[in-house]
Amino acid sequence: MAEYRWATPVSGDWNTAALWSPAAVPNDPAASVTIDNPTLAPYLVTIAAGEVQTIGSLSMNDNFGRIGSNTAPYNAAILNVSGTLNFAPGSAGSIGGSLQSEIYMINGTIVNPGTVNAFVQGIGNVLITGTNGIYFTNWLQSLSGVVTVDTKSIAELNGNTLFDGIFEAQGAGAVVNLGGPRQNLIVNIQTIEGPPLIPEGWTELILNGNPSAIGQWNGTGYVGIESTLTNIASRGTLDVIGGRDYTSPNSLTIGAGGLLNLSAGTVTMPALNINGGAVQGTGTINSGVINNGTLRAEGGLLTVGSGGLVGTGIVTFDFDQKFGTIYPAGSTMEVHGVGPGQIFVMNGNDTLVLDTPASFAGSINAKVGDKVLLGGVTATTATIQGSQVVLQNGATTVASLNLNGDYTGKTFAVSPFGTGSTALTVTAGSAAPAIPVAPGAATTQAPLTLPAATNNFAVLNTTTGASSLENGNPYIGPVAGIQSEYVNITTDSLNVTANTPNVFIKTGSGTDALNVAGSNGTNVLDGGGGSNFLTGGSGKDQFYVDIRNPSGPVFSTVANFGSGDDLTIWGVSLSDFTVNLFDNAGAEGFKGLGFAFSKPGQPTANAVLAGYSTADLTNGRLSQVLGTTPDLPGLPGSAFLTIHANS
Repeated sequence: MAEYRWATPVSGDWNTAALWSPAAVPNDPAASVTIDNPTLAPYLVTIAAGEVQTIGSLSMNDNFGRIGSNTAPYNAAILNVSGTLNFAPGSAGSIGGSLQSEIYMINGTIVNPGTVNAFVQGIGNVLITGTNGIYFTNWLQSLSGVVTVDTKSIAELNGNTLFDGIFEAQGAGAVVNLGGPRQNLIVNIQTIEGPPLIPEGWTELILNGNPSAIGQWNGTGYVGIESTLTNIASRGTLDVIGGRDYTSPNSLTIGAGGLLNLSAGTVTMPALNINGGAVQGTGTINSGVINNGTLRAEGGLLTVGSGGLVGTGIVTFDFDQKFGTIYPAGSTMEVHGVGPGQIFVMNGNDTLVLDTPASFAGSINAKVGDKVLLGGVTATTATIQGSQVVLQNGATTVASLNLNGDYTGKTFAVSPFGTGSTALTVTAGSAAPAIPVAPGAATTQAPLTLPAATNNFAVLNTTTGASSLENGNPYIGPVAGIQSEYVNITTDSLNVTANTPNVFIKTGSGTDALNVAGSNGTNVLDGGGGSNFLTGGSGKDQFYVDIRNPSGPVFSTVANFGSGDDLTIWGVSLSDFTVNLFDNAGAEGFKGLGFAFSKPGQPTANAVLAGYSTADLTNGRLSQVLGTTPDLPGLPGSAFLTIHANS
């Protein structure tokens, strides 16, 4: 067998003889080709469009380049197939070497491949075909267009079980098709599991973005993987991400060691059965969930629809099982009916939303800083009584929740949430009474005094690196329950970590960059005189900008504004608000929204919301409310503008 080696570590065309050793183009059924990289600098070998090359075998980055193929950034040889690469009939069609070697295909074709040790990416109309049984030891990814694997067999398929490889449709419109009419291969994947002979290996299907698809040839056409998949077994992973919806006629079982990873839109199926495995992430599960494993909100809002949540499993927050990382900003779980076997274990910055508290029979293990929102319940107090927290509206008991874990030294602070709903926040020490502000009620609040130990802000000056604790005066304004401290910011850049969930921040007259983390509650910004940049929120948070201070205009940016967050700007009258950019809010890739508000005698101020995506929009726009409120002190006829990201 004739041996050919890429001679120098530079990019070039396969069809250039001088770049090979010996100096001849390897286009021979007996050719054994090696493309390696001795310099740890990436280079590209290209089979250009229209070129057809035939060889017996190929090895990439097996010696010197193996290290480079395992580094970030990638520092090894890459094969670009935009023409056709044929493996000779009767050959094994092997592509050996490092599993991380990259093969990049743009409208290219590979014929008769066998075992493929590489990360294969496709753009356009990519075809992998032939009579060998193909085995992807690493990853097949469609970046855009259709990548078709129409071979005699797929060696990592055992009947209806896929037991190795990663197959990804990455982005809107990307498709990976398995099987096809050329070799009459029918594919009907019902189970994915890790490779039996590789204990540390796993198998993964990735659906990223709407519409993306992993198709299977059923004899007459391609059908989506969701039409057949019923089981994710040990070391199998299904990713439904990029806001993609997943609709299946089949119930899906997640077995022990299996993972359903979501950054999804809506997941719809007859039932989701977590049988020892795990479901994590964000999105809406629009079906009943039987949780005898782990259900986890991670990275934002995970909603379990009206189908209910039952079983004897654990509901947790924030941990990404796939990558072994923690989501520090806290996550939100929204549920309807919940059975008695479910334990919700929270981490100190998380939110549990109970849409129908009367049908919640689970138990809650919460830490200081965690929040429980009860829809349709109005309460003024919450007391821990044995293994329950009991909510009362005056002397009337309106709800109770089961508790799990140690609540010694903890209490539940009560505050109104939206209209006719209540927020419970776990705090340390004794609770202060909530001060509700009902329509028509007196608007001047008495100073709210809380123990200093529970009302501190850790303040970091990011310019000097110094940190301190600041205390201040009570907040007197239209927002109930704001605690009796504030930070008066005069430096140019601060990180503010609120140890309590409701905060009042008074900014100075300069350009103030604010990072508010850990509050996950009601945040009031008195932006009376400067240019203020406010970052915070992880869903279901409330932000207020209070511009009653007459010293000057405010320019504010609220970032990381996600589903369920509210921003309210208090002004003087409805005519003080001018909304800009709503008409174009539904444009592709839209990430921000601007609007203006003003006060008599002051320049117009501007605000920008950023950090959310089109998934937060309904009919191309965020929901918006212009309304009036009981007069603020000294401001007759006051009004407010509320922007809400859809949840």
